[in-house]
Formats: sequence, C-alpha cells, structure tokens
Amino acid sequence: MRIWPSKFIALTALLLVAGYGPAEAMDLARPSAYALQQLLNGMTVASTYCLLAVSYALLHGVTGRIVLSFGEIATFGAFASAYSMVLMIFERVPPGLALVLTFFIGAVAAIGIGHVVQRRVFMPLIRSSGQAIMIASIGVSIVIQEWLRIQTRAREQWLPPIYAGPVVHLELGGFTVTMTGIQIILVLTAAVLIAGLLVTMEMTRAGRLWRACSQNRLLTELSGVDTTRVMICSAAAAAFFASASGWIITVGYGGVSFYMGTLLGLKALFASIIGGFGTIQGAIVGGLVLAGIETAWSAFFPIVYRDAVVFLLIVTLLILKPGGILGVEMRRDSEAGL
Repeated sequence: MRIWPSKFIALTALLLVAGYGPAEAMDLARPSAYALQQLLNGMTVASTYCLLAVSYALLHGVTGRIVLSFGEIATFGAFASAYSMVLMIFERVPPGLALVLTFFIGAVAAIGIGHVVQRRVFMPLIRSSGQAIMIASIGVSIVIQEWLRIQTRAREQWLPPIYAGPVVHLELGGFTVTMTGIQIILVLTAAVLIAGLLVTMEMTRAGRLWRACSQNRLLTELSGVDTTRVMICSAAAAAFFASASGWIITVGYGGVSFYMGTLLGLKALFASIIGGFGTIQGAIVGGLVLAGIETAWSAFFPIVYRDAVVFLLIVTLLILKPGGILGVEMRRDSEAGL
C-alpha cells in the first residue's frame, strides 16, 4: 500500500487558504511528518513494553509479590525464536510461515521455563513473609542470564531483516514517512494479543477467577477455588506474553543478547507500576506512557541520556502519584501473604 503525495497537496492547499505561503506550508508540514514518523516508530516500542508489563501485572495481581525474572524469561523466549528462525532460513521456509512458527516456538520455551520456575521456586515461597519471592526471582534471573551467556559465549545473535521494505510511504514537506511490513505485523500482533487478554478477563471463567484472586485470595480460596492452579496458570500466561515481547525484539530489531533482559525487565516493571501495579489496564497504560517518553526523547534529544531521563521521569511520576496513573495502590506483603 502506497500513500501518494496527494495528501500533502491537500494539506498545503488548506494552509494556503489559511493564509500561509508555500514556504511556510512546507515548514509546518515537515515537523508534522517527523512527529508522525516517531509516532509510528514508538508503536513498536510500545508493543514490547505493553506485553512485558502485562506479564508482571498478571502474576503480581494474584500473588501480590514482585517477581523480577520476566525480563530474562522474555530473553529466553527471544533466543528460542532467534535460533528457530536461523534454522528456518537455512531450510528455506517462507518468511510468513517462519514468523508464525518462531512465535509459537518461543512461546513454548518461555511457558515451559515459566511453569517450572513458578511451581518449583515461587509456589513453595508464596506464603512466606518478607521479600523471599522477589529475592528468589533475582536468583532465577541470574541463573537464566548466566546460562544464556555461557551458551552463546557472550555473543549477540543477529538475524537478516524480514519484511523490512516500506509498506506505508508518505511524502510530507520533503520528509518521507514510512512504516515497514514487519512493523505493521508486530503492532497488529501485540494489539490482537492485548485485546484477546482483555476480552478473556472480562468474559471468561478464567478471567473471573483471576480477578477474584487479585481482589482477595484468601476469600477466593475459602469459596472452593483452587488458587494454586490459578496462580500457576497466571504464571504460564505471563510467560507467554513475555515471550511475545521477546519475539517482537527478535524479528523487529533483528538481534538479541543475553544481557538485554535486565534493563528491559526493569523498564517493563516500572511501566506496570506507573500505570497501576497489579492491573492489566494499568500495565497497558504504563507501557504506552513509557514508550512515548522514550521515543520522544530519542527523537528530539541526545539518545545517550535517554535511559537516565526515562527513569528520572518515572521516579518523579511515582512521587507525584504513588498509586500509579490509574490510582491503584500496591498491596503490602502482610496483606499479600494471606
């Protein structure tokens, strides 16, 4: 699909009617085009953060505890997707089919490790006081990261670009706005996954059980609900969304590294917190806000200061609104351990 310069002509005509000359119209159109390009770029970043923030929200909602290992689980799924993609390239699998297969391979790998970690590490600690689960999750992150480092010999893994040609092509003020095929695929995939999750939470028994456990796990257990099963299923779902985030990084940016999970996980965790920790809607809002801040800074200011400024703005936002944008207060460990 190509969008020809007719829209720019129409915009110029409107500006001329409003009293602007051709040069002034061109000057106004170019910044608008640049802003539109950054908005399109930010949609891919938002897809990554929203999916990973949802992972944190899904498990925190039913356990009331902070788990810091989803960045590494996303990295594990990303490596599974990358290796399977390399194999499919050698086997000459069509790119579209390869994208689908690598998505599910990465999901299976991440769900597998997430299930094992939840059942063998977190569940025995679920009723413990203090920060036992958070500390254990840090240990899990270190184990996964070190295993990936040894397995890859500390090398980054790169893939050839897929569907990297521009599909959307718009000329505005001498600036070309583009959006590649892979960007459209990734954004649509993230939108479908998030929409599916929201529908599931509102209209299915699984969603009702998750909300019940999130509101009061003890009362839900006394009502005859197997809360252990709900938490294990929530952990599997969280691992699935983490793997989707890792898959977007793999096929969208073409490279993965063993150390990327730490910073990625922290950003997604903060995104979940600033939106309203423990809620799906809050995680989505927080992911969009974080992606917007990061993309805007990268577009207009020196990128070397980006992460420092992003975290500074997050801290400032939490100081001004500790409950998050949606006003959801974090539960204390004494309440979560019930």
